[in-house]
Amino acid sequence: MSSPFIIFGAGGHGKVVLDAALAAKHDVAFVVDDAPHETELLGLSVLSSEDPRWLALTGFRFVVAVGDNLTRARIFARLNTRSGIAGNVIHPNAVISPFAKLGAGNVCFAGVVINPGTVMGDDCIINTSASIDHDCRIGSHAHICPGVHLAGTVSVGEETMIGTGAAILPGIKIGRRCVIGAGAVVNRDLPDGVVAYGVPARIRR
Repeated sequence: MSSPFIIFGAGGHGKVVLDAALAAKHDVAFVVDDAPHETELLGLSVLSSEDPRWLALTGFRFVVAVGDNLTRARIFARLNTRSGIAGNVIHPNAVISPFAKLGAGNVCFAGVVINPGTVMGDDCIINTSASIDHDCRIGSHAHICPGVHLAGTVSVGEETMIGTGAAILPGIKIGRRCVIGAGAVVNRDLPDGVVAYGVPARIRR
């Protein structure tokens, strides 16, 4: 018998992750949340992270369904220390090349395209209708928001968020823990820890 599959996070993002997991035929046991507001999500039970049934569970598989990168990274590490095994959730309407390499705990929603040669770390979100062209590098705990387009050989650092509808030109390197604003066009490399937006994107802070 396989280990139970758990979704950690019962907010709006958790709802979309759970929907994708069910579409992909994952046998999700239940949803866990640190501060649940509801007892059910899409018909499945939501347990508090203090619930004895959750605390007693061992040998589980999981994906973290939290949009904020730093919070998601912390929970991902926490579940790993409990001997959880991170699993990927790939919506059946996502198109991912067999020549792309994905780490563990990633979520790819409907309409996503990931082309050959791309390498992705762990615990990333590739959101609805985002496209990642050939030979890109996506660091762990990154969030590629809906409708983002990464051209070929783009590099995105760990814990960086690329905002909705942004376009990243070929060969661009974006550092760790950056925030790229919605609709931005990034046409030059960006260092770690910056907020950039506009057309073309400029560092604002």
